[in-house]
Order: sequence, then C-alpha cells, then structure tokens
Amino acid sequence: MGISLLPAVLSLLALSSSLSPATVRAGPAPSPGPARRAVNPVVKATTSYGNLNNGNLNRDSCTSTGWSGGNVLWTCRDTQLLTNGVPGEGVVANTASWSVIPSATQPGTLTLTSPEAYGPLFYPLESDECPTGGLCSDGTRWVGWPNTGPAVVFNYNGGVSAYAFMQRQHLSGLTVINTPSTTIYHVSQQSVDTSVLPSVSIDVSQFWSSSQIGYGSAHTVVQGNYAYLYGPTPNNQLAIARSTLTEFLGALDNKSTYEYYVNGEWTSTAPTTSTANIGLENTSWGGSIQGTIYYSNKWESFVYIGGDDYPDANFYISTAPAAEGPWTAGVKFYTGAQGSGSLPAYSCVAHPALTDGTGDYIFISWTTTTGSGDATLYEQPLVRVDWE
Repeated sequence: MGISLLPAVLSLLALSSSLSPATVRAGPAPSPGPARRAVNPVVKATTSYGNLNNGNLNRDSCTSTGWSGGNVLWTCRDTQLLTNGVPGEGVVANTASWSVIPSATQPGTLTLTSPEAYGPLFYPLESDECPTGGLCSDGTRWVGWPNTGPAVVFNYNGGVSAYAFMQRQHLSGLTVINTPSTTIYHVSQQSVDTSVLPSVSIDVSQFWSSSQIGYGSAHTVVQGNYAYLYGPTPNNQLAIARSTLTEFLGALDNKSTYEYYVNGEWTSTAPTTSTANIGLENTSWGGSIQGTIYYSNKWESFVYIGGDDYPDANFYISTAPAAEGPWTAGVKFYTGAQGSGSLPAYSCVAHPALTDGTGDYIFISWTTTTGSGDATLYEQPLVRVDWE
C-alpha cells in the first residue's frame, strides 16, 4: 500500500484511536430492508449540460468518482490526442482527469482537466500484456478499459485511498479472445492537489482468477461498513461480493474480509463462474450490465442505472433495499440522442459524484460518435435528471 497517506492517518488517529476507516468514509449502514417497500422513481425534469469538454483529447466512455476537496476524478477508456480537431495516431487504453462538481441550478459545459502530459496510461498494463501500450506484434491488443471508477475506502483531510478492479482483456478487433482474470489496483493521494493525478500501482495481479467472478470490475459501492463489489457472470447478470472495511485504511486486497452472495445467502467461500445461483435478477437489460450502482439517501435504497445494449442510449433504473437485492424490474426513464458515426451510442452511466448527495437528482452520460475508423470522434453528453 505504500506510506504516502501516513500524514493523514496520523491526523486521524490523533482524533480517535478507535475511529475506523469505514466511519470516516460513510454514514451508518442501511437497515437490512428487504421488507421495505419497493421504490419506483419518477422523473420530474431533465436538463442538458451539453457535451463533456475534454479539451484536446478524444476520449471514449468516461466514469467519475468523488475525491477529496470537492473534486471529481474521471477515468476514461481509449484516448487520442486531437490536433485541429483531428485524432492523432496511436491510442492510450485509459486516462484520467479532474473536474469540479457542476452547478445543479446553472447548466453549463463541464470541463475535464488533464494536468499531466498525454501518453502514459493511468492504470498501467502488466508485464505479460504487451506493455507499455498493449499492442502486440500479432495485431491483437490488451486493453485496460475501466467500467467504473475506483472504490474510495478512505477519504480524510485530503488523504484518499481507493481500489480499482480491472479485467485483463485480450482482444482481436473488438472480440475478447481470452477468459479474463481481474487485477486490483491501488489508487491514492496524500493531499488535495489537482495539479497532479493520484498515484496508481498494481496491488495484486489476477486477484480474481479467470475461473472466478471479476468482483468490482463492473460496479462498486462503499456504504456503511462494507464495500460492495459487482462483477459479470457468464450469462450477463451481476454477481456481488462484499468486503468489511476492517483492514488498514479499509484495504480491499485481503480475501479474508470477503463474503459472496450465493443462492440467496452470504458465504465466505468464493464461487466460480460455473457456480449456480450467483446471478442477481433484474441486473441486465438487453444483455448489457454496464452502468452505475450507488446508494440513494433520498430513497434509502441502492440504485442501478444503466443502458440496454449498443447501439442505443436507453437508460433504465432499478432499485433495491439492500445491495444484493431484490432488484426491481428495470424501467426506462430516458433515451439519449445517437451519434452519426459507425458506433451511434453506448456506455450509459450515472454520476452520483457530481451531485450534492441528497438524491434529489442524478447526472447521466453516454458515448456517441461521429465518423468511423481512425477518424472516429467521441462525445459524452451530460444530462441532469431531477426526481419527484
């Protein structure tokens, strides 16, 4: 884990030797709640904030994470440098940027700033993934494509500790040609400083083997005393694990802190991808599990917002009284515009990190394209959705 967070840790311990990382990170755990009533969100209004402003970067599929100092950390997939609006040669599999929290009352373009020079990956590839860029001599490619932001398990006095779970995908074109394992990365920062990006290191390579669910690679939610980690099943549903935040700074790299939801019960035995009854009902729309899961204080429920499969930007919402469910059937609440490119629309996600935490509204975005091939340009429209 390194020692860069020790100043923040010492400040915290000076306040209370018994204060746990979970206490610092989140409020009280939600009540068990499966007996609570189902929540059926209703849209009150929608407001366009235009497209994300990525400056001179052409970026695919961005997600956001609340960070220290009221800042938001963005992680995006394939990124190219733009020159006079034209994508350059080469592509970086993932990059990161900062933004502020947008105004909830004055719509405007949200600018993402990249304090470091274009080139390095934010999440580095591993030694067996054709480093440093992932391009192999046989024309295949290893990608480090984030589906969700890192799970922040400690955030105090500017010091942040977070973990990201990345599937090790090997592609031929857009076809996955391996059975991915999942590596865990540690993302940390000692103080509030948007002139640099957080430091990132490979914590445990192949933390989840290729025969296990890639928990955390699809969605993460830190709520109460747990980090809830969702991963894809072979039949395109979500499975869930949870880790108690009892390790130093809430570390997620010790499997002894984990439990897994199997056949309607929590167990300490990790299932395999072939284990029966690990998929959660109502967690896939049209074969897609991409989206965002978060906890809503307004509804005292977990919320899942995502889209159906390419090439549309149809947004669905489902809620659950507990992280494991039961999840309500998804209801379509918004349809985003398509682009004119060969990949019209995809990557529907939500951004709780851009809100004030009340749950009265949420931001959503998706990816559209214009052009095709090497001339493809990516845009991410941003929309605020207000709830009744």
